[in-house]
Amino acid sequence: MYAFEINKKQRRNNYFLYHFLGFQVCEHNEDSSAKKGKRLRKSTTQKTQPKKNNIRKRKYNRAKPSNCSIKQRKQRVYTGLNGKYWTSQEKSTTTDIYNPVAGQSEIIGVHSYDKHGNPAGTHYDLGRDGAFNRYFVLIGQFYSDTAFSDVAMQKPIDSLSIKGFQVKHVKSETEFLSELSTNLYRIVWVISSSSTQDPAFDAALIKFHASGGAIFLFADNVPYITHASNFLNKKFGITLTGSYGAQLTLTYKEKGYLETGHFGQHDIFTGITNLYEGHTICRPVYSTPASRSALTILATSTDGNPNIAVFDPPATSTEGRLCFDSGFTKLYINWDDAGTARYIVNTTCWLVGIGGQAAMSHL
Repeated sequence: MYAFEINKKQRRNNYFLYHFLGFQVCEHNEDSSAKKGKRLRKSTTQKTQPKKNNIRKRKYNRAKPSNCSIKQRKQRVYTGLNGKYWTSQEKSTTTDIYNPVAGQSEIIGVHSYDKHGNPAGTHYDLGRDGAFNRYFVLIGQFYSDTAFSDVAMQKPIDSLSIKGFQVKHVKSETEFLSELSTNLYRIVWVISSSSTQDPAFDAALIKFHASGGAIFLFADNVPYITHASNFLNKKFGITLTGSYGAQLTLTYKEKGYLETGHFGQHDIFTGITNLYEGHTICRPVYSTPASRSALTILATSTDGNPNIAVFDPPATSTEGRLCFDSGFTKLYINWDDAGTARYIVNTTCWLVGIGGQAAMSHL
């Protein structure tokens, strides 16, 4: 606080102004003022500011931490982009990133169809082109053969890039775990092989998912199920087995989730009425009644077993979304077969976790 000396006339004319500005007023006679001059000096005593100022300061301090409302905090989404949060007002609503046809398999007014009978054009996909440029995807390809080359893998990567995703493709568990530790990625793809090499892999993947990370889990026929089966077993009590020679096309039926040869209504099937089931595929085995309800079956293969299943955590959970697919050869051998490309891209868009039950980590 500062104080200065005034005479009686100045005190009378400016008293309220000085107090409003927070100065301490000291009254002296003209002789004293003449000797010392009219000057500012620091007060040697501590006095409280007017009560009005204290009240105003308390209100400001109380409001300062509240950068967003409670409702907005619950709607915050963790993108995985350097730990950045985006509120619902910035980029977290389905209208911002989803096409108007989101959730519709049978779409009215389609002008053209592809050779498989599905609507042609990216505007019939779930996600808008370019809307996902804040999200990073890590692809761990642990199975490889001559057909599953980098050139073949480039088709899925290019399709994701159209939506805006920034994609990193690795082929070893060491590279995968190193990238995962950067906390850069919102979504990971895990393409299973016949064995795991790093004993820390399963625990790292479970931790990623528990913290809000989303997983697209791919398996195929035995023995190329290990990465997916290990995760599902430790997380839900589900293991994988089997080698069914599928190679047929599933068809859409609104509530046909559990019907042989059908898939039901869901966002990941937006713009799809016909979907290739896979080449040689596995099936889940449930250890307990509880494990049977851990995943929601969305599609049933032509042998009557689950083909595609998802996990969509409740709003109170910190876990991420998950999709399990029983036949990963669709990523390269069958990429151009019925509905494959759209289904893979739709699912990756859905895994972001906006517009559903999923609550992201660190809220």
